[in-house]
Amino acid sequence: MLVLGHVGITFGAAVAAEALSPRFRNGWRRGTRGLLPLVTGASASLRRHVDLRFLLAGSLLPDIIDKPVGLLLFPDLLGNGRIFCHALVFPAALAIAGIVLYRARGMTHVLVLAYGSTMHLVLDAMWRSPATLLWPFAGPMPRGGVGEHWLAQIITTLLTNPAAYVPEMAGAILLAPLLWAILRNGGLVRFLRSGDVD
Repeated sequence: MLVLGHVGITFGAAVAAEALSPRFRNGWRRGTRGLLPLVTGASASLRRHVDLRFLLAGSLLPDIIDKPVGLLLFPDLLGNGRIFCHALVFPAALAIAGIVLYRARGMTHVLVLAYGSTMHLVLDAMWRSPATLLWPFAGPMPRGGVGEHWLAQIITTLLTNPAAYVPEMAGAILLAPLLWAILRNGGLVRFLRSGDVD
């Protein structure tokens, strides 16, 4: 899965969880009907409680770290874009640090990164690579078989394999309302600087 799939599906799952939360349901207007108002309301509620910049970054964090390290810095040693941050220890460490920071200072940013990173591992179906998922408990990090044309392979797969392009399209659809809200209410630069959408 690539960028839009990871970011969009992670955001969509967070909006769905917000829609199911008692915090949202208790404040939801009872007479309102329809899926679009529900999704819009849940999305707005989520934005009030979570810095979406950390949610979106967390959904890509394992790739942001592992791909440059495994494929660009150490291709001969690792040769793999799914290494240490694609192991369960990474989101677990983030979650522990996030709990400590939340209890000490009321900060949720690291917990949101942990959620995004966990979703990344789920969307990458890392259970199919148990040696990586359970590293270091399952032994040494496996070396990848990624050749020097790995980027061309990714693009070819994206264009020809429904298992690759369908999640990307779903992610784009899930992100469209958020992107519209960002662009309509001050633009991308404002969102990147402050996290404000509304």
